[in-house]
Amino acid sequence: MTFYTYMMRNHSGQDTPAGDLADDMKWDKENFPRNGVGKFDGWHSLIRRYLEREGACYDCLRVFEECWRDYELTERRRLKMKCEVGA
Repeated sequence: MTFYTYMMRNHSGQDTPAGDLADDMKWDKENFPRNGVGKFDGWHSLIRRYLEREGACYDCLRVFEECWRDYELTERRRLKMKCEVGA
């Protein structure tokens, strides 16, 4: 899944810092960069630069870093399991 989808499924609508980020992403869904499924390299930097250009505060960037780490771990596990099942 994309980082955008991950955030919508796991954080949107929650009264948490990650929920705030997800809701901001949803509000700007037309412009928010969306990586391809299983595409991590370069996308972290692209999304971070986008957030910085949009004026994201330090706390928002910190939450993004936490969420990206969780997203990447979750996706890598999911993709690995998918490959093992298909093998």
